[in-house]
Amino acid sequence: MKVLSIVSLIGFVLNFLLIVVFIDGSQESAEVAAGLGILGVLYGLLFSILTLIISSKRKKTPVNVHEQLLQLGELKEKNIISEYEFDQKKEKLLARYK
Repeated sequence: MKVLSIVSLIGFVLNFLLIVVFIDGSQESAEVAAGLGILGVLYGLLFSILTLIISSKRKKTPVNVHEQLLQLGELKEKNIISEYEFDQKKEKLLARYK
């Protein structure tokens, strides 16, 4: 996530520079703007690739809620966890399943 924040910040700076160059309006600025435009396209490709890589790493294994609830119930029956802890963990598990 930190990488995406850094890349987003770089994108904001790049876009700001591009706007400043467009406002100037001289011929030299047009060449600079074209160069910054190419950098913008490359930045977009980099950002897309990074988000694709990060999102593919974040895929979670399927949760077997039934089995985990049974395990929580066993822990509660053995007095390893309290009723309050059981309820908290059960709610967290069910929220993650939705």
